[in-house]
Amino acid sequence: MATEVTFPEMGEEVEDVTISRWLVGEGEHVNAGDPLLEIATDKVDTEVPAPVSGTLLSVNFGEGEIVELNAVIAVIGEASELSAKPPPDSAGEGGNLERPDQVSAGGALTALESASDQDGLSGGIRATPVARRIAEEAGIELSSVPSRDGSQITKSDVEEFLQGLAGPDRSGQEADPNEVTEVEDASPGPDDAVARLEVRRLAAAYNLDLRDAAQGRPLQSLTRHDLIAYARSQKGLTHLTEADYPAKPPASRTQEAGERDSGARRGQDTPARQDSSDETLLPHSRMRQIIARNMVRSAFTAPHVTTVHTVDMGTVTAHYQANKGGFAQQGARLTLTAYIVAAVVEGLKAVPAANAEWTEEGLLLKHSINIGMAVALPADATGVGGLIVPVIHNAGDMNLTGIARHVADLAARARENQLTSADTLGGTFTLTNYGTSGSLFQTPVILQPQVAILGTGAIEKRPVVVSRGKPYEASVDDYLAFRPMMDLALSYDHRVLDGASADAFCTAVRHRLESWSDLG
Repeated sequence: MATEVTFPEMGEEVEDVTISRWLVGEGEHVNAGDPLLEIATDKVDTEVPAPVSGTLLSVNFGEGEIVELNAVIAVIGEASELSAKPPPDSAGEGGNLERPDQVSAGGALTALESASDQDGLSGGIRATPVARRIAEEAGIELSSVPSRDGSQITKSDVEEFLQGLAGPDRSGQEADPNEVTEVEDASPGPDDAVARLEVRRLAAAYNLDLRDAAQGRPLQSLTRHDLIAYARSQKGLTHLTEADYPAKPPASRTQEAGERDSGARRGQDTPARQDSSDETLLPHSRMRQIIARNMVRSAFTAPHVTTVHTVDMGTVTAHYQANKGGFAQQGARLTLTAYIVAAVVEGLKAVPAANAEWTEEGLLLKHSINIGMAVALPADATGVGGLIVPVIHNAGDMNLTGIARHVADLAARARENQLTSADTLGGTFTLTNYGTSGSLFQTPVILQPQVAILGTGAIEKRPVVVSRGKPYEASVDDYLAFRPMMDLALSYDHRVLDGASADAFCTAVRHRLESWSDLG
């Protein structure tokens, strides 16, 4: 009995998933729990394990495709079920409407209809689940699709029927090339079916008219790249970026012809970028595109203000040196970051508004303290790496040992690309420790929809005046000492916090760090 593969629980904040890479090919054996494919969301890149052991019968989505969370992405079953597959050319010449990325996966959808035992009956019509899905997306009635074997309608039957609609008209006569049909009078249905599946999904998601986007071109020549460009320039959907979609899908001959037509229409208004011997155009990585989108969104959403406080870390560093061995014996790797996270908890308890979310209806206070911890990923050949923010959930309920365990675990798994979607969801406040790379001071950007983000610089020894009397009056008892100092930079949303409340938060953090004891 075949088993349908779906995505694991991704959390409420995730709307769709991108297929990054299939780790198992169609027809190959996989054991339950082994990685089956790599996926990417706006939050994290992770692996999806196989739910059962068996043979990967079919792959329903290609690499780079955007997939809904409830979709069936693959089917695993017995190797003998692969024999039910029809020959590759069974759809007839031109009958295969699969995209290039699906073809490379080995005829992704065909095995699903063979492997599934859930043919079902609807209005007396027998059809495989895939055939029903394609017909529904194309807007055609299954009753109009002939079945070649007379038993049930298959995917190949529907695709062959759609191909016939895309070619000669129903009378079998070729359409008159001189006949002009107004776009407004064109009836939906068969024409829409010519567009590629991923293009129709994107158009449906954002209520886009494929005919308007095609501008007279055949709908089957439309690519996601074309549709996104149309949505941004003609519909004002500037938030729809290539961060969510492949910059340029693998091109078929039809796509290449469509792109040439698009370039010809573009003319001299938007000249194509010319290659140059002294510069190289490097496509943005998906992570860099997501970072760019989130940072621009935050900059134009919240009025940022940054306040800076200096902390004497002498007490913390002494406690760290005295206790790191004992923590290691308990299986916990103690770091200075753990102390800072614990101090942030005290700051959020002192100023609950910093652990909140701005809404037009009011301030949404968060009762759980979930602290995001920015982790820098290794740099690429350009010297730029990525950034991911795993979350320490319920940090307000933990002691230093518990926080230390979570900090070490999340940081290690982030650098090894082993985080799950749940590890990055639900953050209510973010900490970024740029001091680990030697930076003394930065002005961090808030991670929306949070209210604030705390940046911590490098710890360095500085000459500090230690006062025995009043801090603003000269005294013979004052003396100069060299202390390990660190700067805190709190960027906050001025719609929620003002200078007094932001400084109150920083004062609570500083006091906790400067008066650390074993009670922490």
